[in-house]
Amino acid sequence: MNILWFQRDLRCSDHLPLQAALAEGQAVVLVFCYEPLLLKDPHFDKRHGRFIRESLQDLTAAFQRQHHTLHIIRNDFLAVLQRLHRRYGVETIFSYEETGLPVLHQRNKAIEDYCQSEGVEWVRFPKVSGADLHQSEGKRRWQQAMRKPIPTLDLSQLKTVSLGAGFTEHLSAVDDLHPFHIRDFHFQRGGFTQAQEWLTSFVKIRAVQYARAEDNPYLSRYNASRLSAYLAWGNLSIREVYQAASEAMEEGFHVEALKLFQQKLWLHDRLQARLYEPTLLEPQEQENDQFDAWKKGCTGLPLVDAAMRCFLETGYLIPRLRELLLSVLRQRLPEYEATGWQWLARQSLDFDPMLLDAYQKASGKKKFLNPVKESRTLPDVIHYLRIWLPELAQVPPRFLHEPWRMRLADQRKYGVDLGRSYPMPPKSWIPRTVRKRRVVSARS
Repeated sequence: MNILWFQRDLRCSDHLPLQAALAEGQAVVLVFCYEPLLLKDPHFDKRHGRFIRESLQDLTAAFQRQHHTLHIIRNDFLAVLQRLHRRYGVETIFSYEETGLPVLHQRNKAIEDYCQSEGVEWVRFPKVSGADLHQSEGKRRWQQAMRKPIPTLDLSQLKTVSLGAGFTEHLSAVDDLHPFHIRDFHFQRGGFTQAQEWLTSFVKIRAVQYARAEDNPYLSRYNASRLSAYLAWGNLSIREVYQAASEAMEEGFHVEALKLFQQKLWLHDRLQARLYEPTLLEPQEQENDQFDAWKKGCTGLPLVDAAMRCFLETGYLIPRLRELLLSVLRQRLPEYEATGWQWLARQSLDFDPMLLDAYQKASGKKKFLNPVKESRTLPDVIHYLRIWLPELAQVPPRFLHEPWRMRLADQRKYGVDLGRSYPMPPKSWIPRTVRKRRVVSARS
């Protein structure tokens, strides 16, 4: 018996392990595991669990239409593998290669050791198509891989094994997945059906303002692709997205915007294809008030607070604002940088371990961002600030970027009480370029 192990590849199209399992022609058990080691990891949040559950509903229905059972088991995969091998004898495991966190590196090593000792073959497929993307010919080879026809997988030809309910219940080690069953309408919904709808609406309609939306926190909510979560959890493959964009361009839709978008797909895969070396970050266990304010979006720096509140509420943020959140933390609370990375990962509906690892390694080379300068230069930021900072909704633009400049008369006029209705930033947090301007002390 073979195992087809689903992880961050929650689809049944353009799926190399599924294709290999079909070609093998032997009986296969379809498995997804809610692994306690990942559920307990500080990068994981219930918003991720909900997205996974919604994705699994789509995947389960697709297999059920062909009379196959996807076994969703609440235990670490190694424990499931050991049990299945003792009872049935496992010959081959088919899966994608998942890494990017120390816990995944350790888990994979334990599975490798078990497979080697028991004579089980583990066939892992790389998530990135093409050859070494960092060579001079890397982009050309990647484009060739993206243009290859996507094979049609006939699920009716799959030979599957259905495990008894008692067997899978005995394996379940996670007590409560209840938060994953609660729908939250602030977040994009998971699954390849939803993913295809977002993809079609982007390449045919929403890409019209893609170039403008890329660095526009207000416009990006509607005119960016919004496909990052579907790529992170494998509801879509990069090749499916690339080819959908190419087909739309052939039909005359948004050619320049979609060319730029395909360039972003290349950069995404190039980061994914990096050689992973696990780094152990030491998080700061003891929190303080300023770090707590950063996490809640209550620093007194309007763009920083609006960005964090948007992130908390929707799980989505443009890269420039994610960089700003981390930049403020690195400048003002550098000892909390590792803890801050974990916090941002938990808020990201599109959390991807390999991309997180790449950004962590590159973050030290990036210059610090000035939150006031960013607020004054990003397009449509006034609308964005007023949406996410309702307590400053009546404040005119000349004060909205730097509310600490308001005198008491201004505060009364615009319905703001600095230090109460909206926080005053610590004096050391006010950027140097604006610190010489008048700063009003908060009333005690």
